[in-house]
Amino acid sequence: MTDTATDYSPHLRFMNELRALLRAPYALIHIETHEETRAVDLIKRLAVRDDRPVWEWSITSGFGDGYADTDFAGALAQVESIDEPGLFVFKDVAHLLDDPVVRRSLRETEAHCAASSKTLIFIGATPIPHPEFEKDLTPLSLPLPDRTIIGRQYEAIFDTKKFPDLPHESLVGGAMGLTQREAHRAFVRVRHQLIEAKKRGEEFDVEEAILHEKQRLVGRSKVLEFHPLANGLDSVGGLDALKDWLQKRSKAFSDEARQYGLPAPKGLLLIGVQGCGKSLTAKVVGRHWGLPLLRLDMGRVFDGQRSPEEALRAALKTCDALAPCVLWMDEIEKGFATGSRDDGRASRVLGSLLTWQQEKETPVFVVATANDVTALPPELLRKGRFDEIFFVDLPQPHERREILRIHLQMRDLSVDDEVLDELAQQCEYFSGAELEQVVVSAMYAAFAEERSIDRDDLVYAARDTVPLYRTYEEMIKGLREWAHERARPASRQRRVIDFFDRG
Repeated sequence: MTDTATDYSPHLRFMNELRALLRAPYALIHIETHEETRAVDLIKRLAVRDDRPVWEWSITSGFGDGYADTDFAGALAQVESIDEPGLFVFKDVAHLLDDPVVRRSLRETEAHCAASSKTLIFIGATPIPHPEFEKDLTPLSLPLPDRTIIGRQYEAIFDTKKFPDLPHESLVGGAMGLTQREAHRAFVRVRHQLIEAKKRGEEFDVEEAILHEKQRLVGRSKVLEFHPLANGLDSVGGLDALKDWLQKRSKAFSDEARQYGLPAPKGLLLIGVQGCGKSLTAKVVGRHWGLPLLRLDMGRVFDGQRSPEEALRAALKTCDALAPCVLWMDEIEKGFATGSRDDGRASRVLGSLLTWQQEKETPVFVVATANDVTALPPELLRKGRFDEIFFVDLPQPHERREILRIHLQMRDLSVDDEVLDELAQQCEYFSGAELEQVVVSAMYAAFAEERSIDRDDLVYAARDTVPLYRTYEEMIKGLREWAHERARPASRQRRVIDFFDRG
């Protein structure tokens, strides 16, 4: 067992990088963020240490104090007229740079600033894409507040003397992923709700209230969905080997795991036959591990409302902020299938995803699913992208029996064990989704006759169901052949299970 170094938060890395840029000095810096006030505060803290003045400019008030020119070109001229070195902060100027004359003025001002220890810092939520500045402008992204900053917000709102019984660490952790202002508002709102609930003598779940604020945060994302944690691992039939793998890593994101020296798991790629539980497994990982579950919609990444790279980058940034969490990417081949997009967008987005997977330091566990593995680019399957690649095949007889039992229990139904054994044998080549449909079809038949479900309903429903295997037999056999030496089976063979049961 080893001791790990103290976590080096993204906030501290940002501060160190910005400090180095200011001292170099770099003349043009762009800080991309929605937290303008916090960014300015951090700049001022660094400026004080180096004894450099800070000037703030906006299109509504200029620099103020005799330098109130609200024209951007005029403001650049004022920067050149000021004799002393300093930091000049410009707010929301990205759209002003659409004018080629203004861009030319900025380039000339940059040369002056580089020679006179002046730094122009642009702050805004919009990137500056103009190629003229690729070599001279340094982009930075202000990370969302770390646990220390959120903790200060919590302590400012919840006096420990008045609220001694609140789960401090859980609430602070629950607010991770919110901006500093959002965390402040969330804590104030929750405090008000808690006080009102106490007056009425009602119970109030403060952790659920904070989670609701995070759901609102993700709800504003165009490509991410905050998925409810409805079912646990016991709702998945079969897949014993995969379940065992997940069980052994259920505490992988805990403080104890970090102290032990364990790295946070990266993720899983689940490939296999359609309808056999890949997506269901992805959905229950979050519940089993007690982590938020986010679903990335690849279709919306490419919907054309903004560049796919920007859409993915914003989504991954949100995931990093909400970490630890589970990121579910369903049917990933639809976004990155070889040749799916001839304009290079898929390749660029794939490159961004792979770079993030390789370099991310936040505990975001990726669960990706794919039905057609032959359509996936080979670089996505390279060792190290995921901790493990599991192949999910059609369920075996004992798994079919378990799946049928689960779907009956979910609907408060039951049949004799002999009936389950009979159905499990009858439903050879059925997927998990098709087994569920057998139960549903049998229920319709019983409901139409206003009676309870019985054995005949299930048997007739199974006879009337044509499994997908009959249509795609060759494709499924080809998938099995591909996975034979490239992926780990998600299910143990029945004889192996019997051996352990006898032991």
